Amino acid sequence: MLSGAFWINKPAELTSSDVVVRLKIALTRNGYCEKGFKIGHGGTLDPFATGALIILVGEGTKLADTYLHSTKAYSGIIQLGSRTDTADFTGETVESAEVPQLDASQWQKLANTFVAEDYWQTPPMYSAKKQGGRTLHSLARQGIEVERKAILKKIDEFKVTPNGSANQLSFSVRCESGTYVRVIAEDLAKKAGTLAHLQTLVREQSSDVTLDRCTDLDQVLQLLESKAPVEQIAAFHPLQEVSTHLKTVRVTPGEAGSMLQGQSRVVHSVIERFTAAGAPKYFIARLENGLPTALFERTSEAGSILPPTYRLQRIILWEP
Repeated sequence: MLSGAFWINKPAELTSSDVVVRLKIALTRNGYCEKGFKIGHGGTLDPFATGALIILVGEGTKLADTYLHSTKAYSGIIQLGSRTDTADFTGETVESAEVPQLDASQWQKLANTFVAEDYWQTPPMYSAKKQGGRTLHSLARQGIEVERKAILKKIDEFKVTPNGSANQLSFSVRCESGTYVRVIAEDLAKKAGTLAHLQTLVREQSSDVTLDRCTDLDQVLQLLESKAPVEQIAAFHPLQEVSTHLKTVRVTPGEAGSMLQGQSRVVHSVIERFTAAGAPKYFIARLENGLPTALFERTSEAGSILPPTYRLQRIILWEP
């Protein structure tokens, strides 16, 4: 069973789901996986955006949420002076405004406020976020705009520089999952008294996977069509390599066997041993050889008396 992830440099004009479908077809047609195998991605990229996209296969799909909820880093270009209905260059211009003549230090001072102060972000209408059971973008395409609740988002780093082109800023940003970079561009412009939309967007990093370690989709598909051995495909990483972003607790084969057979005493012992120094959202149990055996997901916070609770999900790569 093929389990792990493909680290892909997503091209523009494809959705993240398009990439999943193309890889699924190639993997099935060329004998890498049986029909009906599990495959998914670790965090959506807008169709116009490029960059790091993690495609998980087999038991790797159990790590999807750990990537989805990880820190992301982006770079790109902000076009000042106009707002589009989609907040990026693919939309229709709906409003224009004068652009103030600010120097690099003034723009950076505005950008610093996103890091130093609480940043409440309102999701855009053109997004996959659901409200009332329907995606916002489906409502937007019908000309319907609904009220959206602002969400507190953490911005770890935000750097901007006038790039020499008329009314454009180059930027890099590191932020928590679920942050809309398009909206950051609009909100930065608002602080300066103007309007903006994204001209380009590149995801430079997803969790611990950086763009320079990703492979162009077409190159990966060509290798799959040539039936190259999977170990010769640089884009593919086995599960031991794609779970390195998670905090780890080492377990013995005996502990792993007892834990995976449902012995609650051992499960609780592993959790207590690991969470004595903290309670992360996810952690993974590994054998001494690095092979992952189980994923733990926190289901409740620690109280004043009660410890945090975790849900165990078995990773089927090892049998006791």
